[in-house]
Amino acid sequence: EDLKLYQQRRLESVVRHAAAHSPFYRERLAGVVEEGSVELSHLPTIDKSEMMENFDGVVTDGRLRRDALLEWVEGLDRDELYLDRYRVMTTSGSSGRKGLFVFDRPEWRTIIAQFLRYGEMSGVRPKLPRRLRVAAVIGPSPLHMSRQVSASISVGIHRVLALSVTQPVEQLVENLNRFQPDFLAAYPSMGTRLAEEQLAGRLRLTLGGMSTSSELRTPEMTGRMVEAFGVHPFDLYATTEGLWGCECEHHRGIHLFEDFTLLENVDDAGMPVPAGEPGTRLLVTSLHNLVQPIIRLELPDAVTLDPEPCPCGRTLVRTRAVEGRTDDVLFFPARRGGEVMVHPLQFGVVTRDRGAREFQVIQAGESVRILVVASPSADDGLDRRLREAVSGRLAKLGVREPRVSVERRADLARAAGGKLQLVVADPATRTAFHG
Repeated sequence: EDLKLYQQRRLESVVRHAAAHSPFYRERLAGVVEEGSVELSHLPTIDKSEMMENFDGVVTDGRLRRDALLEWVEGLDRDELYLDRYRVMTTSGSSGRKGLFVFDRPEWRTIIAQFLRYGEMSGVRPKLPRRLRVAAVIGPSPLHMSRQVSASISVGIHRVLALSVTQPVEQLVENLNRFQPDFLAAYPSMGTRLAEEQLAGRLRLTLGGMSTSSELRTPEMTGRMVEAFGVHPFDLYATTEGLWGCECEHHRGIHLFEDFTLLENVDDAGMPVPAGEPGTRLLVTSLHNLVQPIIRLELPDAVTLDPEPCPCGRTLVRTRAVEGRTDDVLFFPARRGGEVMVHPLQFGVVTRDRGAREFQVIQAGESVRILVVASPSADDGLDRRLREAVSGRLAKLGVREPRVSVERRADLARAAGGKLQLVVADPATRTAFHG
């Protein structure tokens, strides 16, 4: 009850501030926000494209202009504040649409507070008298949230080594062996790659804990990291838009930090989805961002909220899974007519083969290409095994005549933020089969 009262007070404060100080929201909320209680479900939604198109009107500080900010960030190569006040971050995301997000000092403190809660939940605790050593293998850009958070917390009781995910693996192994972190944070694809290095004896870490974030993590990836490091990785969910969450010690889903950001799980029509049923996207509302109000902003994340209480006793809403972006779901013609929806997790069969280090699935019409980085010990039968495994999985799901090819690569292209997109959908196919 206290949480609901707090959420409502913060919601009304943010919405009324936006209506008074944001030209965009002044017009958008006219006639919607009157005297009395603010009803979240009555407020209009917005997507990232619309926010970027109207950025100058959305923000409440007239000195912030989209084009000037984008020009400024192009030349940024270190942690720096805009106007000595604002942290600026950009995102591309799975959709490829660039986003621009601005935080002032009080708002950035709420981001750091969420990091500290994640740290408490995942075991990133001080080891006095020496500083806790945290290694973060993250995106190379200074505009990425993971990079700026790492810079902010590398003080006091934390000592953070931020490494770029785009560095050669040999350099990462050398730096990690020298640093000997207590805790390791990485993208799942890199966590799996480092697990292979640990199993091969080239990486020699004794970890107290680890976490992964930003990419889809299959059960096979989790198993590989547990085997290599002897710890179960925690799943961190962190968006630049402000919604964060983390697994607890029971690893039964992600607790979402709804006292910082409200979330609504909805279907394709924007209607609320009951707990226990999968949604197709989230609507998020920041309870603290007054400079760039985020009110019912659409995130294309497919989530199922768990109606059952968690054994840990935390009452924050919990997901059964963050199943990835709906943009990553593939559609194929079905044997019996219609279409088959294939979730990215189905391709986890690739990581069961020890000959595959990393992989990416590319859809082209009704065909699928599996790009794979093979391990040095991979034999000549790897391509055939992967082709049969993926073809068999698609056939089991009801796909008509699966067409699968395998191509070996020395490495795989990553997005500007360092993420590896596990599945690349074909928009033309989605239009043809999904409408």
